[in-house]
Amino acid sequence: MMPTIRAWVQDREHVVLPRQADHTSEALLAKLSIAKVMEFTSQTLRSGVVVQSDDGPKGSALLFLRGAPAVIRNMVQPNTVPEDFNQVSQ
Repeated sequence: MMPTIRAWVQDREHVVLPRQADHTSEALLAKLSIAKVMEFTSQTLRSGVVVQSDDGPKGSALLFLRGAPAVIRNMVQPNTVPEDFNQVSQ
């Protein structure tokens, strides 16, 4: 599973993440703009946020997604799912 990292919410449209999970120095922080928030619904069983890096390549974005394991598994490429996914997600 993905490690948890600490994020700092600057305002409703910006969040700051460490570029490396073990560091918080200013040089290693990435400022992200929130492009879209997808609220949890009982129909989709997931929620997420699309962010764009303020200092990254223009047009690139990241999707942070949270939801029921079976739903998330069906949304990703099969070769990206860890072999122990079913055991860990129980």
